Amino acid sequence: MDRRSPELVLLPTLLDAEYGAEQVSPALQARMLRLHHLVVESEREARRMIRRILPKVDINQYRLYLLNEHSNASELMPLLAPMEQGHDLGLMSDAGCPALADPGSALVMEVHRRGWKVVPYSGPSSIMLAWMSSGLNGQRMEFHGYLPVKNPALDAKIRDLEAQSRRTHQTQIWIETPYRNQSLLHTLLRLLHPSTLLCIACRLNGGPEEWIKTCTVQEWNRMLGSNLIPDLHKKPCVFLLQCP
Repeated sequence: MDRRSPELVLLPTLLDAEYGAEQVSPALQARMLRLHHLVVESEREARRMIRRILPKVDINQYRLYLLNEHSNASELMPLLAPMEQGHDLGLMSDAGCPALADPGSALVMEVHRRGWKVVPYSGPSSIMLAWMSSGLNGQRMEFHGYLPVKNPALDAKIRDLEAQSRRTHQTQIWIETPYRNQSLLHTLLRLLHPSTLLCIACRLNGGPEEWIKTCTVQEWNRMLGSNLIPDLHKKPCVFLLQCP
């Protein structure tokens, strides 16, 4: 009998370790219990998340392997050693769905190249939740990851996103390093056309600080400086725009 093919199991995690544990499916919990090898972004966050998803598990049953933005191509192959030995391997990000806006996609591709099985589980994605909640075009979108940090590249990219949305009617989606949220908001309101629709989805964790707002740039400018816009500093946000 042929040996069973190993599986790469894509394990979505909570968007915030403080909230949403009740949303984890029993199927995901059961699958995690059967794993012993996990590829993670950081050991500290992975252990914290495992304890939230499986409060009674012995954390020492897992061997953790690191894959993050600091990893290089030469570090990818050793991560597959458990699968080469016939073991299933779990892939987790620090928050949300692995391999979406996440370096884990390279590992998934390598598993496909080797003809092994990829098994995804459904779970929270800040990108998808923001898109769902925005009211913007739900048929077509493009995700851009992070925008350039400095000018003139940042201003040029924002103008390009707006022009692309005007041309294609796509929803344009991106994320930002949380400590730059406030600065980015002011830049967006300075550059975008008053009629452009802008959505900010902040702390999509189901907790009391979750906040989602879509309105025109003109309306955003009217709210600026009031208590109608919460402090976005150091809070995870997703930004979306669409030209009418």
